[in-house]
Amino acid sequence: MAEPAAPHAAAGRDPVPVAVSFRALCWTAFVAGGATMGIEMAASRLLAPSFGTSQLVWANLIGVILIALAAGYRVGGWLADRWPGGAGMYAALAAAGLLDLLLPVAGRWAIGVLGAGITATPVSVILLSLAAVLAVVAPPVFLVAVATPFAVRLGVAARPSGRSGTAVGLLEAWATAGSIAGTFIPAFVTIPFLGVNQTLVGLAGLLLLTGAIGLRRAWIVAALVLPLVVGVATAGVVRPVPGLLFEAQSLYQFVQVFRQGAMTYLTVNEGGGIQSAWNAASPLTGMYYDAYMLLPGLRGGTGRRVLVIGAGGGTILRQYSEVLGGRYDLRLTGVEIDPVVAALGPRYFGLSPALAADIRVDDGRTYLRARPPGAPGYDIVIVDAYSRELYIPYELATVQFYDLVRSRLAPGGIVALNVNALSPSSPLLLALERTLHAAFPYTYAAKVGGDYNYLVAASDRPLDAARLVAPGAVPALLAPLASQVAAGWGPVTGAGGWLLTDNRAPVDYLTDLELLQGIRDTIAGRPIP
Repeated sequence: MAEPAAPHAAAGRDPVPVAVSFRALCWTAFVAGGATMGIEMAASRLLAPSFGTSQLVWANLIGVILIALAAGYRVGGWLADRWPGGAGMYAALAAAGLLDLLLPVAGRWAIGVLGAGITATPVSVILLSLAAVLAVVAPPVFLVAVATPFAVRLGVAARPSGRSGTAVGLLEAWATAGSIAGTFIPAFVTIPFLGVNQTLVGLAGLLLLTGAIGLRRAWIVAALVLPLVVGVATAGVVRPVPGLLFEAQSLYQFVQVFRQGAMTYLTVNEGGGIQSAWNAASPLTGMYYDAYMLLPGLRGGTGRRVLVIGAGGGTILRQYSEVLGGRYDLRLTGVEIDPVVAALGPRYFGLSPALAADIRVDDGRTYLRARPPGAPGYDIVIVDAYSRELYIPYELATVQFYDLVRSRLAPGGIVALNVNALSPSSPLLLALERTLHAAFPYTYAAKVGGDYNYLVAASDRPLDAARLVAPGAVPALLAPLASQVAAGWGPVTGAGGWLLTDNRAPVDYLTDLELLQGIRDTIAGRPIP
């Protein structure tokens, strides 16, 4: 495919490029484009177990890759003018393949070291994830970019005089086609079905094979064997956890299920929060989930149709069925966007197969919008969706969303959610209270299970917490929790917080402020309010 590099021309003249077939150059451009985007897509999942997938992490990933590309193009252009043959191009691709091959092993280790024990505050996430991307992801992308100017220079030389624009346009088209393939194939096929490690190994194999064919055919065997060895060696557990039962990379996140004593937990990405829990010894989890079972009591026991947005492993659905099923003729529906997570309820979280059939794999807001306004309204809507550990998805936190919820509730229906907040004056809590209050005339909040959890509920009618402590209002199992919630129950006016809208909903920013304040309080030795 390639000839030895030509010697330098006389002083003052550019070296003469050595010919490489234009077809080979188009394939090379395709591989380079595919590898760049494929590494970016896989790297986001490589970072997720340690740093999550917040906008902060994505900004670092995209920004550093662009920097690596710019630097690679500059260096590659300088090299291509001095050694314009195909050898430099293929050597850069082969070297990129070798570095890519290290990502599932050395790269994952380095990311784990940088992310060990961090708290998800803006400063730590930004700086440490930036360091991880610079150290792990930037080098192979830089080398792929180095190869690109070689391909352009050789492509121009391969076309007739006056057709350089056509040559560059074709090469760019092939590179873009590769980028498209490198975006969709890893995201929809190889990452969810084969794994992040195997995706990176496959990309490395493609780079190595292309480089080996261009440089020396005897290297082809090594280019095929090395990725195979690494792929087999990295097919095991990504992040060892005591009691690990399940681990997978879904289309949306890195998922783990593990057991500690009687408790089974579901976590995603870096495991900063529990997404579902099951206590094999009791219907109660000791977490904020338990408080949701009090909502029918706030309606005087008339809650029948219940929708859970963010069903996860089915914790809330199972609790309603197990604890309240004998009291009410329940109609339970769960909406969970991640099909991998939705399938975990019957397998690990005690969710009966009959109930699991009522779980819809869909986006919560899309599901509500698609429900005809004339359909029977829900008595209770629970919004328990967290897109990244502790972060409420912004589209499920706006006044437009809660207007939609109100239109799908029956008269007197309740919407409720859990907010992670340090105190009643938390900016995040105040913002959500104001937003709910803008959609519903009656909004309330109460401290529930754990140091940081607040139950926020709203309705078009008053919600009297005194109902919870009336004799027989709730099952005896819930009576202590009912007394606690009733004692702390109070209306909120929505004053002092941000109004979250589809146009402006800085939920991530407000959550980061909350986490940062928690770190400051811990360092200062201040008790949690």
